[in-house]
Amino acid sequence: MRTVVPFPHRSRPILVSVVLLLAATVAHAAPPASLASEIHALLSSPKIGKMRVGVQIVVLDDQPTILYELNAHEPFKPASNQKILTTAAAMVLLPADFKFTTVLARRGNDLVVIGAGDPATGDPKLARAAGKPITSVFHEWADKLEAAGVTRIRGDLLFDDYVFEQEHVNPSWATQFKNQMQNWYVAPVGGLNFNDNCVDVVVKPGGAIGAPAVVTLIPNTPYVELKNTCKTAAKGEPVIRRTGSNPVTVTVSGSVSKAGSAESATSLTIVDPGMFFASTLRTVLAAKGIAIDGQIRRERIRLGDGRIPPDLDIIARHEQTLPELFQRSNRDSQNLFAEALLKAVGAYVGAIDNPRVGSYASGRQVMELFLDKLGLKHEGCVIDDGSGLSHSNRITAAVLTGVLVYMDRHPRQREWLSNLAEAGGEGTLRKRMRELKGKVFGKTGHIAGVATLSGYVTGPKNRRYAFAILCNDTTRSAGMSAHTLQDSICRKLATWDGPLVVPPPVK
Repeated sequence: MRTVVPFPHRSRPILVSVVLLLAATVAHAAPPASLASEIHALLSSPKIGKMRVGVQIVVLDDQPTILYELNAHEPFKPASNQKILTTAAAMVLLPADFKFTTVLARRGNDLVVIGAGDPATGDPKLARAAGKPITSVFHEWADKLEAAGVTRIRGDLLFDDYVFEQEHVNPSWATQFKNQMQNWYVAPVGGLNFNDNCVDVVVKPGGAIGAPAVVTLIPNTPYVELKNTCKTAAKGEPVIRRTGSNPVTVTVSGSVSKAGSAESATSLTIVDPGMFFASTLRTVLAAKGIAIDGQIRRERIRLGDGRIPPDLDIIARHEQTLPELFQRSNRDSQNLFAEALLKAVGAYVGAIDNPRVGSYASGRQVMELFLDKLGLKHEGCVIDDGSGLSHSNRITAAVLTGVLVYMDRHPRQREWLSNLAEAGGEGTLRKRMRELKGKVFGKTGHIAGVATLSGYVTGPKNRRYAFAILCNDTTRSAGMSAHTLQDSICRKLATWDGPLVVPPPVK
């Protein structure tokens, strides 16, 4: 049985199937020779053991129809499948031409930076793709200052990152990942961000055995202090730790035998994104011959309604559009970008020119309104963060497929599909289902005890499906891994050439 529910749309009605609990099991509803029964056989394998699985598969036709579901309305930990909700909400609710605009200005003798929440400034992957250094924006600003005749700042460097709340790290992370807080995937997020809010540490042998190791910090800024006791050795690997907050201290100890590189650097989170941004900017300006006499200070510059003060002398504006952010969030599963997008919808939806404070609370509120807009039942679901890193998140397979179906019929469908990972292609699916390249696009998710996969499959006769496969308690399986199960289901969808035998629509 299925229910066809109209969804709101800017220009035309969208009919999207939203699943209700079935009175009968899928095994009874589908005859033995159906695709649904083949999938049910995979999910009935004793090798699954006590691993919990939530599944929903929807046939994408004029009236999307549920092909199969299992525990589809039970909340599961989504891991990074949470990013599907975050990026979809940002794509739908923010204007297509939305830009994060970071402002460099002068106010009297002071140099002022006003943040907009852009997570991409100095992102290494985007910088490599553009053939630029991670500090390229700061170099451009130095050129603008020089062109304006500014060679010295007599006052202070002021930065305003209050567009986002000053709680830079999700509170749940500090408890759930207390021994991992220096790792890149728990990087803080602020109104100003640089280099994914990490300092990259490259360690190389220093020559003869026993000589001090050569340690390079990227970026090299006074915000980060280095303590290096590491020695060159025939064998051994360095021990790299981060302590402190302002400044951050990087300690490198142990021994090193093989040279590291910028591409294989150890990335350690910093603590204060705004201070890290401003300190790096000051360092780059000094290297370009523009000294700042005063201090670095955090100060609220925006007006109470979120506007930029009209009396500032604007030197430069750095703009970042959304498509690259969506790709880094979904295709590469970069947590920082998703967290910034969650707070961005809280700040900017309905207030593009006069942003509110983007916070976890305001972001969650907008996300829940987005699910309501789509008509998706989300009782029991929990939106704790934007990336899915938190173990407190809960999402149903039905909510995920509801969002996927909606986005597949949205005017920005092509842009949406382009930000997902491709099996055997780019992103986090590059090593999985390589024979299905061009047929499976999705979002992976992994945290301890959780492996998830949601997205789209194209099968014979150009049949298309939206699917969500959420596996929790993965350590309790009896031999079949979550990846094997997920990939097997996708292979069934991608190769099934027989009748679908889906339940008839409700009249």
